[in-house]
Amino acid sequence: MLAQLTCHLLRVFIMIIIGVITLESFADQAQDKSSFAAPKAKERLLMDIKQLASGRLITVGERGHILVSDDQGNSWQQKTVHTQALLTKLFFVNEKLGWAVGHQQTILVSRDGGESWQIQHTANDVSQPALFDVWFSDEQNGFAVGAYGLYLATEDGGQSWQPIYQERLADDEIGLPHFYSISYDKQTRQLFMAGELGFLAKSIDKGQTWEKLTSPYHGSFFNIASLENGHLMVMGLRGHLFRSTDSGENWQPIETNTISGLQELTQLDDKQIIIVGSDGTLLISDDVGENFKLRQRSDRVHLAHALKTLDGKILLVGVEGIMPLEQ
Repeated sequence: MLAQLTCHLLRVFIMIIIGVITLESFADQAQDKSSFAAPKAKERLLMDIKQLASGRLITVGERGHILVSDDQGNSWQQKTVHTQALLTKLFFVNEKLGWAVGHQQTILVSRDGGESWQIQHTANDVSQPALFDVWFSDEQNGFAVGAYGLYLATEDGGQSWQPIYQERLADDEIGLPHFYSISYDKQTRQLFMAGELGFLAKSIDKGQTWEKLTSPYHGSFFNIASLENGHLMVMGLRGHLFRSTDSGENWQPIETNTISGLQELTQLDDKQIIIVGSDGTLLISDDVGENFKLRQRSDRVHLAHALKTLDGKILLVGVEGIMPLEQ
């Protein structure tokens, strides 16, 4: 019974992430409504968290919730946003300019370090594919990716977004897969992308063109991450984790001792890595990903992201909002 319940919760969590079901389906979530003031927003579903050079923390999640902290996570303030769509990912190109993306193809921009946000793009129909990640090479050029091969690009800082059909990335049988994750390798100046059904691809021209990579696994990959040493790591369903030392040409499996879904990797320092996932799963490495030790939160809450603050705390976000790493 416990195993069946855990499997069910994982399936629901994954469906929320990929947009098969949305929180908006349980209430009237018209796109022209603002996110409402929620005293317990920091305890609700949050999907991503980022830290600016100043130390400001920003996190996003359900019903358009955007929270910021200027005291290393001790207190949080909710920002007013003109959407109630689930927000899935953040990207800041510098201290002031950043974007958030999410369901209903929502793209928000902030030009003041997360203090205020404006809608740049959205689809009024809630059935439209969700966006799962966003990346910019500079203040003008970027793209956002999502479900069913959704790929939106801009060359004017997001004033306009153009859909691009990535024909070269389509599968002969299923067409375009869900695109879940983008990662940039600063050493090789290559972009990498991961998605469902073992999808992997790389770009050597900042996303102008892509080529598919041979995949070591045919289940979904939720995250691809470029480490500071130039290695790549990709992770996803049933605890599958792989490393590449040659820009994705070859992959080696890494033992995780779990069948939980692996959601996101964060490099905490030059040695330590943490991977979070479903069922309270935490994988921690102290040797740059050579080996991982499995930890599991006692509450088994599903986790979406981890971050190390400037004062050394490790914060987690997920289904129950902002949580400290249990010592």
